Amino acid sequence: MRFWPKPPSARRPNALHRKDIFTAALFLFPSFLILGIFNFYPVGDVFFLSLFKWDNLSKTKTFIGLGNFVTLAHSDRFWNSLVITAEYALVVTAISIFIGLILAVLLNNQFLIAKSFWRGILFLPVVTPTVAAAMVWILLFNPGFGFVNIVLRFFGFTGLNWLADKHWALPTVMSLGIWRRIGFTLILYLAALQSLSKEYYESAEIDGATSFQRFVHITIPLLRSTTIMLVILGVIDSFLVFDQVMVLTRGGPSNATEVIGMFMYSTSFSLFKLGYGSAISVVMFLVVAIFTLLQWRLVGFGSAEEGE
Repeated sequence: MRFWPKPPSARRPNALHRKDIFTAALFLFPSFLILGIFNFYPVGDVFFLSLFKWDNLSKTKTFIGLGNFVTLAHSDRFWNSLVITAEYALVVTAISIFIGLILAVLLNNQFLIAKSFWRGILFLPVVTPTVAAAMVWILLFNPGFGFVNIVLRFFGFTGLNWLADKHWALPTVMSLGIWRRIGFTLILYLAALQSLSKEYYESAEIDGATSFQRFVHITIPLLRSTTIMLVILGVIDSFLVFDQVMVLTRGGPSNATEVIGMFMYSTSFSLFKLGYGSAISVVMFLVVAIFTLLQWRLVGFGSAEEGE
């Protein structure tokens, strides 16, 4: 009777394997230490602090359980910030995806010259610091000498005080978000377009399909996974937006641009309600976590094309 050796996975780890594990753990320890100190511990502390009433000045914290979350659920200001964040996410994500897709299709044209130049120019807003871009936006939309109002007056229209008008402040903030996200959307769509098989288009062209029909019935369906990923990433990014609102409007006028991140900041560091602000952070964390898990479920982990 012949006995076959056990596969490597069924064998007990020998001394060499244990040494490899120890070496790997030794090299990973600094990374885990940094993640623990700067990521895991702050997250855990925020969850812990959300159960207390604390003003960041007194030495003692008063335990109130889920009291902060109950107060949050009955806060009109919280729901207003949630609605504003949802509006921001919807408009910025939809418009940036639409424009990004159109630009990606144009850049994917084989007859276009200086493709690298146009890609670099269109991707530039992504790497531009948000604060610097927001300062430029303040100058562009200045009610007195801003370029936007100068153009409007040239055509006979009345200039607006964009960032001080509660009806126009949020669209102005959205325009900056759209400008910053188009480049990111464009690059992902362009990479996805270049990975599509040309056989589909050749078959459709033989059948007499026009360029528009090929775009609608072939390109858009094949980019479904990339579009889903961009939608989810856009929503996540919208719930984390803060710096551009802080520079442009500080949540005003009359809380018209107070996204949930701005609401959390003002509650924690202006009103000194650290426990209440931590509860807002927990809500933000859970929303982002849900959309992240949704992305992994619908698209896959690490690749935009895994869901195809």
